[in-house]
Amino acid sequence: MLEVTGLQKIYRDREREVEAVRDLTFQLTEGELACLVGPSGCGKTTLLKCIAGLMEPTSGTVELAGRSVTGPPPDMAVVFQEYGRSLFPWLTVQGNIELPLKEKKLPKKRRGELVAESLEAVGLSGSARAYPWQLSGGMQQRVAIARAIAYEPRVLLMDEPFAAVDAQTRADLEDLIRDLWNRFDMTVLFVTHDIDEAVYLGQRVLVLSSSPTVVQDDVSINLPSVRDQLTTRSDARFTELRTRIYSEIQNAKHTSAAAK
Repeated sequence: MLEVTGLQKIYRDREREVEAVRDLTFQLTEGELACLVGPSGCGKTTLLKCIAGLMEPTSGTVELAGRSVTGPPPDMAVVFQEYGRSLFPWLTVQGNIELPLKEKKLPKKRRGELVAESLEAVGLSGSARAYPWQLSGGMQQRVAIARAIAYEPRVLLMDEPFAAVDAQTRADLEDLIRDLWNRFDMTVLFVTHDIDEAVYLGQRVLVLSSSPTVVQDDVSINLPSVRDQLTTRSDARFTELRTRIYSEIQNAKHTSAAAK
């Protein structure tokens, strides 16, 4: 479904150039939920912007269902960390969700159906007429997720979407993502700095090296498919996987420091 091959991104200005991403290659199969972690500043967001067609890579390719990504593809949606900036405060919740559907030229009746279905899916059925500023942070992020779901994407990209919410809300949103993934059969690439979150959510965890970035490890998360916050996180295998990924990230940091 998603294929990234030899992706490189170099930022250049008049005085210098910085190689943010060196050589990234990986694939996601249809319906897979993969998480992506790495040291701070390793280029996770840069990678996601290149995959989403929001930034042109210096070299390498991104393909979605066999088609080259050269701009934002119609079968892909993105949920960003800063939900407050991604929602328009002068539009209602329904207006925010409908906006990209209008860009797709969907008829009014179909837009209404998709808005209602997506709000029901994220537990906000009664909030269609509210404005984002009237909602809590966690509810605003649910609106952003509902907007992405309503777009009916084949691939959903998420860039540290829960970093700005409290721990309890974060746990609820993690469970929501797994529920939505199972319900709508999407391919999901979830970027996070939280190792526990990556192990809890994913079928795979891609571990990135320090910048300039490559895929340092590809960890299969062989936990039960049905998960909950208490049972899954107390599983001995969960601890083993978390320790392995943490060690990989620490190795990446030390390798980078030694190189400098």
